[in-house]
Amino acid sequence: MSNPPSLLDSGNTSASASHSATAERLRGIQRNVWTLWGFLRSPEGQWALAWALVALAVTLDVVFVGQRALMRYHSFSADAFDLGNMDQAVWNTLHGHPFRMTNRGLDTLGPPTRLSIHVEPILLLIAPLYLIHSGPETLLVLQTVALAAGAIPLFLLGLRHLPSLPLVAATLACLYVISPEVIGSALWDFHPVALATPLLLLALWALDARHYAVFALAAFLAAMTKEDVALSLIPLGVFLIFWRGKPRLGAAVALLSIAWVGLCFGVILPHFSGGSSGGNAYWYRYAEYGATPKIAVVHLLTHPWELVTSVLGDEAKRGYLAVLLRTSGGLGLLAPGLLICALPEIAVNTLSSHMEQYSGLYQYNAMLGAYLPAAAVYGITALYTARLRVAARQSAPSSDGRAADVRPAREMDSGRVWRQLMQRFAERVSARWNGLLEHIPVPARWVGPVVVGWLLMMSAWNLAATFPLTQAFWSAGAQPARHQAQIDALLARVPAEASVAATDTLNPHLSDRYDLYLLPDPQSYQAEYVAFDIRHAVSFSQADDQRIYDTMLASGHYQVVGQVGTVVLLRRTGPPLSPSPGSP
Repeated sequence: MSNPPSLLDSGNTSASASHSATAERLRGIQRNVWTLWGFLRSPEGQWALAWALVALAVTLDVVFVGQRALMRYHSFSADAFDLGNMDQAVWNTLHGHPFRMTNRGLDTLGPPTRLSIHVEPILLLIAPLYLIHSGPETLLVLQTVALAAGAIPLFLLGLRHLPSLPLVAATLACLYVISPEVIGSALWDFHPVALATPLLLLALWALDARHYAVFALAAFLAAMTKEDVALSLIPLGVFLIFWRGKPRLGAAVALLSIAWVGLCFGVILPHFSGGSSGGNAYWYRYAEYGATPKIAVVHLLTHPWELVTSVLGDEAKRGYLAVLLRTSGGLGLLAPGLLICALPEIAVNTLSSHMEQYSGLYQYNAMLGAYLPAAAVYGITALYTARLRVAARQSAPSSDGRAADVRPAREMDSGRVWRQLMQRFAERVSARWNGLLEHIPVPARWVGPVVVGWLLMMSAWNLAATFPLTQAFWSAGAQPARHQAQIDALLARVPAEASVAATDTLNPHLSDRYDLYLLPDPQSYQAEYVAFDIRHAVSFSQADDQRIYDTMLASGHYQVVGQVGTVVLLRRTGPPLSPSPGSP
């Protein structure tokens, strides 16, 4: 007769079973990890991972950058230029007064319309969004989502040319959303031209994929965001003619762009700018080269060395060029054809006396934010293809001892002789250039890791170089403003139909109306309500703002509606004052 099991034996059995179950779970986890690792190493797995990374980057950008842009507005850190005036123009457009904008600076001449400053017909398409929500928040969300979405056509362009290196394409797309050009455009108020970045990327992908209807629509919409965007489409036409062998399409793009640029700068802006020097409100930034664009062009053509000395002789402008060179690793230089499209905006920015244009941030780089990363796709493709050719020749040399040419044959267009000669010339130049790329000592299998590492390093360098400006914008929306809720409640007491004047940071919170003025505009005396926050107004206008405030109170024609902290709201109770000539 056997003895019954002891309690000790029972405990050992339970422990052994528990240990076996734990070991089996660990082995299961290990098997799953190895299965996942094997999948990620496969082409399908790398494509899936690449899509996941891009989707995550776009989502995080929309959430965090969009949150900061909205908080910057709600905490009274946004500006009249260019959120208050843009919001008023869109609101008036929706309400039957296209482009109407009374919210202007003292240097803005002509009738009260955006057309006196910029030609932005895309506002006609943006205005219906105010039926969903009327206010600057709509513009900020639209801008954030659109800029982040630009990563998708860039990623698709990368996949078309680098199907075996999807993580390289994903890296380009992910670094695009955190580039200074994109971050700066998203955080600083709203500018229609910021929408040109994703639209141009969409146009370039559609062009590459031969979706010509999509290309035409995207390029058209991009040109509608600002008058100078089409300047970059003119060299795009040249690119199509010489680098893509599409003379008819290229000529059409170039000629239509020239016509639109001529209409904007030769007719629309001079008509609405009220006689501004140079035919637009911003020529003063280039006045050192001549009183008018024509004089400036002649001057620069006869004194070309000034182009070099005015740019390279300025430390800030040299730093700006360095930022552009590091954007997307500067890899567009390996296939520089598309980079000619970036030259107009580089010239416009570096020749300007307005330092924000060559700061490396802001919306002034909207076109560069599209062309530089797209050019990098072609540059990486050229490098990878060159290294594959070298590897193919090394593994299978030709019978006569010379390297076998494994370049893919290009299709020759039938037709005119000049077209064939043009294609042959382009092919010869391309062959010489590709031969140079074959001397870059990077094995084909290492092109992906090396390029990813290079892109990360250059991106980190750019972020560090522009960090002070980026940090200023990012921190502006970090905390609610003092008395924020009370200020909102005070401003809400202004009737929707009333005319208003306001200082800089209060301005965007009162801009959904027909008449709005930016202090110290003398027209502010016509307003029924006047909102002051002189402490947070721009420094160069604070003295004039204070003078207007003192004049209004001393006149007895204004009543204090309320005060919260440094914010004071006045209501006009008598006839408008007449300011003395030459003073606010």
